[in-house]
Amino acid sequence: MNFSQKKGFWSVAKESLSRGLFFGVVVAIIGIVGAFTLQAPYRANADFMILSIQEGQDYYTATRSAEYRSRVLSEILYSESFINALVDTGSVDANFLPRDKKNRLEKWSKMLEVKKNPELGFITVAVSGESEREVSKISQAVSTVLSEKSGTLFGNGGDKVSVRLLSGPIIEANPSATKLSFIVLASLLFGFFLNFTFRLLQEEFRSDTFLS
Repeated sequence: MNFSQKKGFWSVAKESLSRGLFFGVVVAIIGIVGAFTLQAPYRANADFMILSIQEGQDYYTATRSAEYRSRVLSEILYSESFINALVDTGSVDANFLPRDKKNRLEKWSKMLEVKKNPELGFITVAVSGESEREVSKISQAVSTVLSEKSGTLFGNGGDKVSVRLLSGPIIEANPSATKLSFIVLASLLFGFFLNFTFRLLQEEFRSDTFLS
């Protein structure tokens, strides 16, 4: 772009600021409304560490074992056997999920979110629900099963695995203040850069038309 014949870069940026931020505010409002309407209002998070307690293992082998176990556990958490283990704790009612197996697993997969860091053997388990009481009971049951009954989940060799609760369960309103702040900031930046790009292309087209 030849800025001697067109508006300067910073001039276009300044002209794009007010309208771009206005558009960003509109996008932010839509995003916030969507975040509140499309997600359950409560969420509980808990962090766990998976350890291999087999004797005679060196550090590398133990680390690789914990990495493998974290991947396996992240899949087990979505299974029907894990749901049954939650009910067996007595903390949650057997009817907290639909009776039909397919619907039961589908609803559980929507309530549950598992984030894993297999290299370190860490997993974060998040449970979402419609009431704080429900989320609290389910998250406590998850912590109980993982901390006290992890051996039965892994089957053979499960007695050589230990799952320790690092933090939580922490219950918070969903979406969190951090997520809302991210939505607002991202929307404002998106609105500004979209309008700025449009104005820049408009200036390019206007100047090229003038020169021709």
